Formats: sequence, structure tokens, C-alpha cells
Amino acid sequence: MAEQSQIIRMAGGMALGATALMLASSTLKKSLKVSARRGASSPFEYHLAVHCPEIPSAAWHFVKVPKTATLQELHQAMLVAVSECSLPADVEHFSFYPVEQTVDGVCLKLMDRLTEIGRLDLLLSALPPDHLQVIHLVFAREAPCPTDVPQGPKAFPMCGICLPILGTSYQYKGPYPIVEYNFAQNVFPTSGKYPYGSTVRCHEGRKQAVGEFGAAVFHQDAEYTETMTADANIVQELISRAADFPKLWNRDVEVGLQDFTANGLFTSSEKSEDWKTGHSLLPRGFNQIKVKGFAPQILAKTRAFVGEWSKFEAGHLVEDVNEWLTAMTADAVVSCSMGMDMCNVERLGSKQAPHKFVETFRFGLGVSMGSITAQSEYGLKRFLPFFDAEGQLQERYQAAKKEMHRQVEDLVEATRRGELGESSIIATMLNDLSADGKRVRYGALYGHIVNLMIAGHETTAATLGFTLQLLAEHPVYEERALAEVREVLQGRTEPSVDDVPKLQFVEQCFREALRLYSPVTSITRDVAYDTMLGGHRVYQGERINLVTRALHTNPEYWGGEFGDPLSFNPDRFSPEAVRQRHPNAYHPWGFASRACIGSQFALFEAKTFLASMLIHFRLQGIPGYQMVASCEGGGAAPSPEKLALRVFPRPGGPLWSDGIMKPLMPVHNRATEELVQDDACSA
Repeated sequence: MAEQSQIIRMAGGMALGATALMLASSTLKKSLKVSARRGASSPFEYHLAVHCPEIPSAAWHFVKVPKTATLQELHQAMLVAVSECSLPADVEHFSFYPVEQTVDGVCLKLMDRLTEIGRLDLLLSALPPDHLQVIHLVFAREAPCPTDVPQGPKAFPMCGICLPILGTSYQYKGPYPIVEYNFAQNVFPTSGKYPYGSTVRCHEGRKQAVGEFGAAVFHQDAEYTETMTADANIVQELISRAADFPKLWNRDVEVGLQDFTANGLFTSSEKSEDWKTGHSLLPRGFNQIKVKGFAPQILAKTRAFVGEWSKFEAGHLVEDVNEWLTAMTADAVVSCSMGMDMCNVERLGSKQAPHKFVETFRFGLGVSMGSITAQSEYGLKRFLPFFDAEGQLQERYQAAKKEMHRQVEDLVEATRRGELGESSIIATMLNDLSADGKRVRYGALYGHIVNLMIAGHETTAATLGFTLQLLAEHPVYEERALAEVREVLQGRTEPSVDDVPKLQFVEQCFREALRLYSPVTSITRDVAYDTMLGGHRVYQGERINLVTRALHTNPEYWGGEFGDPLSFNPDRFSPEAVRQRHPNAYHPWGFASRACIGSQFALFEAKTFLASMLIHFRLQGIPGYQMVASCEGGGAAPSPEKLALRVFPRPGGPLWSDGIMKPLMPVHNRATEELVQDDACSA
């Protein structure tokens, strides 16, 4: 009996110890979570949600002040936040009253009047970890009844019923190959009757990995939802509060792409030192003065393109228009930024393979983005025993990465030796200092160069394809553009550097195509700290996604006198129409510090090319062709799927000879001829 009693006491002691350990572990986890969620508030500023009973139009206003501010400065910040509202004359006598809330955000009671700014720290530390780490205040003459204080700031509405596993990702389903187009059609229809509002939350259906926030413990909204918007006012707030909404490159799909592209200007977070140095230096290579200096190279590639197409018989069907356009834009951007003419236009005309730099780039990018897969490369062969399709694809991908690094290193070394352009972007990165006296890190050159290829040629090529087809479909606008070109050129057959800025309507046509078919389908920002956006709560780590297709077809900005937002109407970009439109209704090139550095280059190149094409050729679309944006070709930017055009000499134009195409005489370029011949031999 004594032994049994001792065993019972030992078992009881062990059970008690285990229970105590579990309780201690649970308490420790809770304590760590509370501590970690404290990191969701800014260490330097107070983010405040303020309700003023005198303003019925909005329940809560966002106010932000430094932690070193005074009550007087807080008072002034509140007045700035509500500057567009009508306030009583005695507003200077208003005070702030902190709010106590329940879990669901309902006000329990108001605390005494705020008398010192430091008290906000105590209020912040008292917030439960599952709450938004933003302090709630009432701004009034005297404390109102708690029942008169509205519920705290709400999250943006969910865009539909949140289904198990799927969440609301079904909103991406639809007729378009580009999922953002489907989302815009389903959630932000061009009728303007948005079922859930102009800014919504999309539930991903699974937990998202969020990097670059250290040991932060996220609210589940940040890990499972994404905020999607078609609202120019939200964009304006993202721009004005850039520090609260940084551009981060921290999701699985982005990290996968970065495996090939490295830490370049486009595929990196703005926290990166490589990005900061590159962003200080690289835009210098694409300012207006530099772009004008690139005019001879751009014109040379345009001339080469026209020369190759002039070899076709009148009425010839060009079935690979996208291939021609990407060849031209790749040649132009590499020639201007790296000092090397790859001669892809000439290669295509002579039915040679593209330059190895382009081939390697396209394959590596396609695999890293997921547009080139074992299925697309091997088809049914991937099911054969011992074939190992995935292994073979990865082996080719690693070889492409290695080859890409080698080719970039060759370009850099050739530039260092003075064999390539002294004014190239590579030379700028090698020789110039950033604003803070730093040079581009040698190991970062690869990423910046590959990023220039991504942003510098496929985007422009895709938009040129859409523009050509849209002009072929709308002869009235084509005639207006042609009339402008003829008026500006005054009988000449190609534009000069001074002609390009005068091509206003040609630019309107390009910008309208860019609106309808933006190569960048979404622009993202992440939430740095728990805060408010558009009067709604958003949590640290949450992603904000501007759906450009939705913004650019929002009838509030693009309908009215101009008709259906999905219709092609270049008059939307007349100077008067642009002045009257919301300044943030159009962002095909991104915005703020992450705006495309090559937008002026792209416009100059596009206008030069379109003017030359208009005056030399009349292009005819295929009857019944329905233009669809697609990444079927494996590119980074959506392009017109299976675009084909019939090409004719422009009646009365430089190539016209009684309806027969008169070939353009090629410009003799011995260096180009030798390069094509050398590469043909090596192939």
C-alpha cells in the first residue's frame, strides 16, 4: 500500500508539473505574441484614429504625429486632416478624449481629457494584441456619451463570400488569360456599379508567407487577405504616405522571380541598399537630355524595321508581329543602355535565331515566372518513366542563369575596357557616384542589367502591338494620326529628334492603348505598421494591390463623354481632358519612387516608331480577330495574343509604287553585317 501511495503521489506530482509547464508555456507564448504585436506600431510616430462628432461625413479620420510632438501640434494635425470639412468657430477649444473599446470595437467608455502627449504610449501598450495597434481618440468640446461614439474603423469589405480553401480567389476566374482582367470585370465592372466598393479585400484561401518584417507576429488579415483597389484617392494616399506603404519584394512568387533577375531596380525592395544606390544613379541615364541623345540609335532600329518590312509583297500577312516588335525594342534598349546592337531585327529578317542574350533572357525569365513549365516544354513526354521532365527543365534553367551571368560579365568588362559606349548605363554604374557618394556594388550590376531588359523592351513592344491593332481597327483615328505625322514631317520620310515632341495625337494613341492594356497589371505596396488607409484599418504586413486594369477602366475617370471605358478613344488624353481628370487615375508605369525610370525613353521610342510606320505602311487587321492580352509567349508583359497584320505600302507614301511595295534601300552598316555573319557562323 505504501508503494502504491508513493506511485500515486509521484503521478500526481508529474501531472501537476506538466499542467504548470503547459500553463507557463501558454503564458509565455501569449506574452511573446503581445510583445511582438507591439512591433506593429511605429516606434517614431503615433498613428491615431480620431472621431469628431461635429463632422457627420466620416466616422474616423487618420492623424499621424511624431512622438516628440506637443498637444498643440496634435491639435493642428487634426485640423489639417479635416481641412475640407466644416468645423465650428470654437474648434480651438476642442480636446482629445481617449477611447476604451471591446474586442468588437464598441466604445465602453471615454477616459479623461488628454493632457500630455506621453500618455499615448500608455494607451498604446494597453491595446490587446489582436486589436489594430492604432490609438482611438474623440475630438470634441466635451466627452460625448460612449454610445454616441461609432464603432472603430472597419476593414475594407470582402469581395464576395469567403469559401473554404478558395477564399475569394474565385473572383480571378473568367474569360481572360490575365487574371487581373477577370478580377476587374467581376469586382470592378465598367458599369461603375461596384458590388463591394472601389476598394476591397480578397481572401487568398491560404496563409501567405510575408518576409522582411523580422520576427513580427502578424494579424491574420495580413497573412490571408490582400487589399485590392481601383480608387485614385487611395493611390493618392499611398503616394503621400510613402513611408507607411513601402514597396517590398517579399512574397513567394517574387522571391522565385528574383532567383533569375537578382536584386535589380525593379525586382527588389526599397529597403535594399542596392536599390537605393541604383535608384540614385540609373534615372540619370534616362532623363530628357539623355533620351534625346539616344535618338540616332532609336531611329536606326526603326529604320531597320521599316527596311525589313518593305521587303514583303503588298498584302503580305505578318503572323509574328509580336516577335518583330520585341526584336526592335530589345535592340533599341540594349543599344542605348549597353552600347551593343544585337541586330535582332536584321536576324529576324534573314530568318536567323535571336541573339543569344535575348534567347537566354527569355528562357530564364519564363521559367522563373512560371510561364515556361515542364508541360509547355515537353508535353506528354513528361509522363514517360525516367524522363524526369522537372529535372531536365531545372538543369536547362540553371544553365541559362549561368550563361546570362557570363554574358552580362562580358558586357561589363567590355565597357570597362572602353570597347562599348562611354555614355551607356553600364558605364554610369561603373563610374558615377550616387547622391550619398556610393557606387553600384559590382555584384549588383547583373540584377540592374537584367531588370533593364525586363522593363525596357517587352513592355514597349507589347503596347506597340496593341496600338497598331487598335489603329487598324479605327481608321478615323489612324487618319488623324497620319495627318499629324505628315504635317510635322513636311514631306520627310522619318522623324527627327525635334519632330518627336510635336507628335501629340500619336502620343495620345499610344497612351490610350497603354491605358487599356497596361503591361504592369498590378502595382503593390505593403503596410509598414498597423494603420488606416482610406478611413479603414489595415494591418502590418498586409499587401495593398492597385489593379491597373480596374483603375484605368473606372468609369468615374474614363467614362462620360468619352463613352465605354473599354473603348479606344485617344481623345481621353487631349490636354484638356488630362487637366480635368484625377491626377492619379492613370499609372501604367507605377508611381512615386518606384515609377518606371524609362517612361520618357519608351514614349520617345514609341512615337518615333509609330510615326515611321504610319507614313510608310497601311496595316490591316485580320477580319474577326478579337484582341486578347496574354502572356502565352512566355514574356513578362501581356501582349496581343496571336497578333497578325497585313502590310501594304501607304498610298502616296515613300514605299508606294502603283500598289506594289517598293523596298527601302538599306543603310550600309558594315559593323552590323559583320556581327550578323559572325553570329551565323558561330551558330
